[in-house]
Amino acid sequence: MKISDYLEKNQQIPYKIFKNALERNSFFHAYLLNGSIGTPLLDVAKYLAKSMICKNHNPFACDNCSTCHRIDNGHYGNLIIINGKENTIKKDDINFIIDNFSKTSSEKNSIKIYIINLIENMTVDASNALLKFLEEPPENTYAILTTENKFRILPTILSRTEIINFSLLNQEKLIADSINLGTNKDDAEILSYFYNDPSTINEESKNDDYLTSKKDLIEMLNNVLNKDELRFIIESNIIPKLKTKEETRFFFDSLVVFVKEALKYKINKTTLLTSYVKILEDLIVSISNLDDAILVIMNARNELNYNLNTNLLVLHTLVKIFEV
Repeated sequence: MKISDYLEKNQQIPYKIFKNALERNSFFHAYLLNGSIGTPLLDVAKYLAKSMICKNHNPFACDNCSTCHRIDNGHYGNLIIINGKENTIKKDDINFIIDNFSKTSSEKNSIKIYIINLIENMTVDASNALLKFLEEPPENTYAILTTENKFRILPTILSRTEIINFSLLNQEKLIADSINLGTNKDDAEILSYFYNDPSTINEESKNDDYLTSKKDLIEMLNNVLNKDELRFIIESNIIPKLKTKEETRFFFDSLVVFVKEALKYKINKTTLLTSYVKILEDLIVSISNLDDAILVIMNARNELNYNLNTNLLVLHTLVKIFEV
């Protein structure tokens, strides 16, 4: 996916905001990119940072110069990226930014940029440290923050950023466009809940990690009416493979998609998961209260922000909602 094309075609308001800022070479000290799950916020943040740094931008990054290549390869000293999708953001992460940007730069370009992806996944101490840094930003230092849920962010942080909202593409069109690019229909339907761009969906549908996690999830859901087999699959095939918090988040997110769609199908017999209607029907029979199950899964997902045994958390959650 080429981010410039994505912005110009699908996100015209953010595109115009960035274009004007780059043409004038005038930037707000902190941007907050706000979008729903599936919006390529981190990729956009990286592209905006690269465009701000690139000397040949016109108005966006040239993508050809040595600086652009170094940024793409993660070797540019004046750009720091903290990814809250991979790990909970702690105070030490914010201090790392502050300490590095207080030193004399090794780069000729004086602009320093830090990206924090999904700042809602910060600890309280990290939020307070970031707030202080935003209140007194050093000269030529810019923040590009991203969030999928701005309501979980301190109002004082929100007030010190320029919030740029990204729109969500129509999901039915997203699925259709993904299929037209060669994505399998069943993959396009699932991935449309996680990615808001057909090209990204097509790329991700070929990812081995995704295909493995999807296979395991579908096997589990195909056995929700067989409690003994379900318990065996959970203990022998699901839990041992969830080794990181990111993998566990994706599992919980995928599971909640199916349970929400089961609830929707139960109410009005409609769903975008048309390849999985039998699974939705089985979930309706298997889970006594779909609303409660959704809350249980979402609460478990939120608990991943704390230091705990993720395997026990997954087991407890699945036992509770499937009553196995």
